[in-house]
Amino acid sequence: MIETANLTKKYGDLIALDNLNLSIEAGECFGFIGPNGAGKTTTIKILATLLKPTWGEARVDGKTIGYQNNLIRPLIGYVPDFMGAYEEMTVSEYLEFFAACYGIHGNERFRAVQDVLELTDLRGKSSTEVNGLSRGMQQRLSVARVLLHNPKVLFMDEPNSGLAPRARIEMRELLKELLRMGKTILISSH
Repeated sequence: MIETANLTKKYGDLIALDNLNLSIEAGECFGFIGPNGAGKTTTIKILATLLKPTWGEARVDGKTIGYQNNLIRPLIGYVPDFMGAYEEMTVSEYLEFFAACYGIHGNERFRAVQDVLELTDLRGKSSTEVNGLSRGMQQRLSVARVLLHNPKVLFMDEPNSGLAPRARIEMRELLKELLRMGKTILISSH
């Protein structure tokens, strides 16, 4: 499902990623662990088609990054280590907005939003502004956002960063459910 061969990324003279070789099978949860600056985020951004590698190859579902990005993007969901903008939207407005960005409309959009609210246990917060959510709930909302288009693969950059112990447990339970659904997950952590 996810493969890299000699994947390398340089920024000038700085080698951020040096000849990474990995293979992750469909339905696996793969933990990518290392200290800050080890290249975890760089790897995830390359796999999510947000950065180009300096050399080497990377494939998602047999499709080559850099050549077939338009075929890869519908297959993946990327959860960054920060929430981002749109904090004054309600949870429902936020998800409706991103569903529209994914090209999901009408009853299909309504159903997709309801499904991810249920899956991430955010249904009771649908009218709450994003800035009124705890860090753990914001992280679950980020996961809900990337699940709207039902991707096969999830790339999660430090999903437990800054979470309280209870929120970490809730995130772990959510990940277990996603694996039961057949998702392939790459998680970075330190």
